[in-house]
Amino acid sequence: MPAPPGIVLLAAISAFGAVAIDSFLPLLPTLAAAFAVGAAEAQSAVGAVMIGFALGQTIYGPLSDRFGRRRPLLVGIALFTGASLGAAGAESFGALVAWRFLQGLGGSAGSVLARAIVRDLYARDEAARQLSFMTTIMGSIPIVCSFVGAQLLAHAGWRTVPLAMVGYGLVLVVLVLRRLPETNRRDGRPPAPLSDLVRGYGQALRHRACAVHIATNIVLTTAFFVFLSASPFVLIGGGRVAAEAYGFVFALAIGGLMAGALLNGRLVRRFGAPLLMRRGKQALVGLAPLLALSGTEAAGLAAFLPALFLFQTALSFVGINAIASALSDLPERAGTVSAMIGAGQFAAGAVVGRWAAAAAGHDLLPMTALMAAFALAGVALHQFLAPAAPR
Repeated sequence: MPAPPGIVLLAAISAFGAVAIDSFLPLLPTLAAAFAVGAAEAQSAVGAVMIGFALGQTIYGPLSDRFGRRRPLLVGIALFTGASLGAAGAESFGALVAWRFLQGLGGSAGSVLARAIVRDLYARDEAARQLSFMTTIMGSIPIVCSFVGAQLLAHAGWRTVPLAMVGYGLVLVVLVLRRLPETNRRDGRPPAPLSDLVRGYGQALRHRACAVHIATNIVLTTAFFVFLSASPFVLIGGGRVAAEAYGFVFALAIGGLMAGALLNGRLVRRFGAPLLMRRGKQALVGLAPLLALSGTEAAGLAAFLPALFLFQTALSFVGINAIASALSDLPERAGTVSAMIGAGQFAAGAVVGRWAAAAAGHDLLPMTALMAAFALAGVALHQFLAPAAPR
């Protein structure tokens, strides 16, 4: 049997969302000016990707449960690469948004199938450990994308950013063909009928623990999508940081996620995912109000930046263990469950992101208050609806 894929390759496969979204964040004010659109409409260049990711994952996940992970993944990467080339040549904002939607539709295969592959290979606590390491590695990709996007914008124009995505897609096609074996091996079992793909969603929704873990992760991730959508306008448009320096703030936010993922990966074998989730929820209850207050004008960036880092660290603790628990609740439906997680994340991000960018404008406090509110909502959802886990 071929060796299992390395966690670095799985992180790269899972990073299509970061490549498509984070590299575009520094471009939003420029796109608004270039196409003569408002801030909320410019955010559609990100929102379209999120909608594509949400829709695509609902397709790729169940199909991969039936046909295997590898073929749907290659189809998705090919679509992402072609759409990136189209985005680079877009002559109108409407055309750009359409190509960005197709980018999301293709790239979503990577996000959903990387999680499913981890569950194919590992049980719950080890899956949480591997997902933690994958998140830690993947955390460097949004940082790099944000920096590269800002630098390409400053020195070569915004169209070079989707061209760089074309290169990323081509490299991943080669790596998947050479390094990724099929992990969803059916060992002679006949594939389930197509109608079973739809029934998988109902099965996951009826499984109380699985449904609550999925919903918890979606609500918590929405807090981060508020930051993704609103921060370019709040920080760059509000004159708090220069466009070239935005990458440093973004790196700090991603660094918090990476720190939480790395710490979780080291602790989960010893303490287990349920206990670490409880500790993460307790941390969020304390850190969410602190983040909200750091958005006041009196507090300023000196308070906001460390609060953001700590908030992201706690968010990572709860989110990763929620994913691992959901996948382990229904291991035979790993692709479908992964699709529900990813689709919910990006659907919520697309809806809330556009609204958050408009609501926050150039003000820091509305953004931090919204982030805190979604974090506390996620904690409350899990606390009151999840079945009791053994202590």
